[in-house]
Amino acid sequence: MRKLYILILLIPVAYALTAVDKINFNFSAETGFLSVIDHKIQSGTSGDKGDVFDYRTQGNQDILFLYYRFQGDISYDKHHVILLYQPLTIATTADIDEDFRYNQVDFTTSDGFMNLVYGFDFWRFSYLYDFVVPSDYFLSAGLSLQIRNASIVFQSSENGKSIITDNVGPVPIVKLKAGYQWKAGPYILFEGDGFYASNAIFNGAEYPFMGYIYDLSLRAGFPLDGNLSAYVNGRFLGGGAEGTNDEGQYTYNSLHTFAFTLGGIWEL
Repeated sequence: MRKLYILILLIPVAYALTAVDKINFNFSAETGFLSVIDHKIQSGTSGDKGDVFDYRTQGNQDILFLYYRFQGDISYDKHHVILLYQPLTIATTADIDEDFRYNQVDFTTSDGFMNLVYGFDFWRFSYLYDFVVPSDYFLSAGLSLQIRNASIVFQSSENGKSIITDNVGPVPIVKLKAGYQWKAGPYILFEGDGFYASNAIFNGAEYPFMGYIYDLSLRAGFPLDGNLSAYVNGRFLGGGAEGTNDEGQYTYNSLHTFAFTLGGIWEL
């Protein structure tokens, strides 16, 4: 199923490359701050799910974090290929104010403090088609394939207790882009990526597993000199998952964030 999905995405790429001289390229980068709105995690077994750990109240994620992302766009006529890299790793240190159980390990107040890492960096390959030809209003829709690189660390400063989990997984996504551009150059743009599934065939797992992600942004941009333009961007980014695998391992994860950034686009 995943191989067929990748093949479908590659068809428009092959078509666009037949006319290299008409292809347009641009590169964008943005940076700013990220605020964690809500973040909870739980891990254990079907018989012992452990405690829900609140990263904001127990893990010191109630502060602002540096945020950035990089994107390259390749366009030909009404076809667009987008390559995105999104780092999303949050590292904090927190006192253990109350005992909790995570992944069958008990962390107590006598364990000192916690070193916490929540990593969810991802790469996203997207294809968009212009259903409304760019003029004043524009509308595009398509599909994406996201490869996420998850890494979660719970490590106490005393007693040598630690839990480290790492995994890589693909996620198919539906993508939408719509906006309005004034003749003088300024524009507003809404961009949304989203996915929800509760079936193993669609979420990349080998067992029933509910999962969802969303990446929603609203941007205001304006041209600068030459091939440069700048923008301000507000973004809601998050997702979650819950399920028990064939070995009885239970996982629950829910992350919701907001990022405010300044960015620039360079048209090559």
